[in-house]
Amino acid sequence: MKIALMTNNYKPMMGGVPISIERLAKGLEDLGHQVTIFAPTYREQQQEDNVFRYSTCLNRFVGGIVLPNPFDRRIEEEFKKNTYDIIHVHHPMLIGRTAVYLSRKYHIPLAFTYHTRYEQYLRCYTGNIMRYDSFMIAYLHTFLKHCDFVFAPTAGMRQYLVNRCNVDYERTGILPTGIEQGNYTVSEARGDEIRRRYGAENMPMLLTVSRMAHEKNVSFLLESLARTKELYQKPFRVLMVGDGPDREELSKRSISLGLEDVVTFVGTVPNDEIAPYFKGADGFVFASKTETQGIVILEAFAGATPVIAVKATGVEDLVEDGVNGILTGENTEEYAEKLVQFLRSVPERTVEGEERKNPMFQAMAENAFRTGMQYREEMVAFNALHYYNSIIEQKRAVEGQRKRTIHLLPRRV
Repeated sequence: MKIALMTNNYKPMMGGVPISIERLAKGLEDLGHQVTIFAPTYREQQQEDNVFRYSTCLNRFVGGIVLPNPFDRRIEEEFKKNTYDIIHVHHPMLIGRTAVYLSRKYHIPLAFTYHTRYEQYLRCYTGNIMRYDSFMIAYLHTFLKHCDFVFAPTAGMRQYLVNRCNVDYERTGILPTGIEQGNYTVSEARGDEIRRRYGAENMPMLLTVSRMAHEKNVSFLLESLARTKELYQKPFRVLMVGDGPDREELSKRSISLGLEDVVTFVGTVPNDEIAPYFKGADGFVFASKTETQGIVILEAFAGATPVIAVKATGVEDLVEDGVNGILTGENTEEYAEKLVQFLRSVPERTVEGEERKNPMFQAMAENAFRTGMQYREEMVAFNALHYYNSIIEQKRAVEGQRKRTIHLLPRRV
C-alpha cells in the first residue's frame, strides 16, 4: 500500500504530532508499506528518504512553530509521482485544505487524525473564549465533511468529535500514537545513571516532558511544586525536559518560587535518548489541559512510571486514579497534597542504592507498565492498516454506487 501522510509540522520541531507521524510511518514501513511524509521546510532539518519538504512562509510563528505554505505547487507535483491508496492528514487547516483538494481531484480516500484541541490553544494565546471556540467548531464541522474517516487518539476525544463536531460515529475510530519498543526495555542501570547525573540517587525524582509554552500549563505546575516543597519538607528533584518560547520566563519563575534546589530545566532531549529519563523517574508530573492523548503519559507508562496529572479530556482516558497514577483538579493545594502523598509512597533509597519496597507504589508502577504495553508501535500500525483497508473498500463501494446511479439516470432526448 502507498500512503501519504501530510502535516503542518514535523522534525526537527519537538512535539506530539511530529512524534506520532514518525512512529506511524516507521510502523507502516516495518510492515512492508510505502510511506511519504509531506512536511514543511525547517532550517535545521535533516534529509530523509521518505520525507518530502514543501516550502515555508515564516520560520517562526505562534508558539515557535513554522507557518507552512500549503499552496506550494511542488506538493501536487510530488503527489502525482505515486499512485497513492490513501491520504492521511494530521491538521484540518493549511495542509488540511490541500489534502482535501488532492483527495477530491484524484479520487483518493482521505483520513484525518484530530490531534489538537485548537480552540484551547487559541484561548491560551488570545484570551477570547466563546468566539474562537464557536469558530473552530464550525470550521471543523465543515472540514470533517470532506473526510472519509476521522481518527481520535482516545475514546474521550472520539466522543467529543461525535457530540461537538457532528461526525457520524461510524466514520470515526480510535488510533493512538504508538510507543517504540525500546521504551519498554530500558535497563534499571540506565535509569540510575540519569538519577546520578542530577544528584537524585537518594531522594525521589520526578519528571515532566513538555514544550515550555503557555498552553502546557507549566506555570501551574511550578506553583504546585513550590507548595509541595513547603508541605513535604524533604529533598526531592524535578527534571523539566523540553524547550519552547516560555522557557526563560519559566526558569525565572522557578527561581522566584524558591525552587532552584528542586527544579532543573534540562532542555531538549532527542527522542532516542528520552526513555532512560522515564525509567529513572519515580513519578511523571503533568498539568496540560490541551492534550488529545498525551504521548508523554504513555512513554512514562512504558517506563513503569506512575503519572500525577490534572484531570482533562485525553488524560482521563489513560490515567486511572489510584491505579496507574493520580488525577487532581487544577488547584495548587489539591495537586500539592496529592503529590506529597505520592512522594511519601516512593521507596526510600539507601546510600548503597537499595530500595525499601512500598506495596502501593509497586502496584501503581506495575499497572502503569501494563497500561503502556497496550500502545506498542507495531500494534498501532497494524490497526491503522486495518482501518485504511476498510476506508478504501468503503470509498470504492460509494464510487461504484455513484457511477451505477449516473448510468441508470434517464437520458434526455
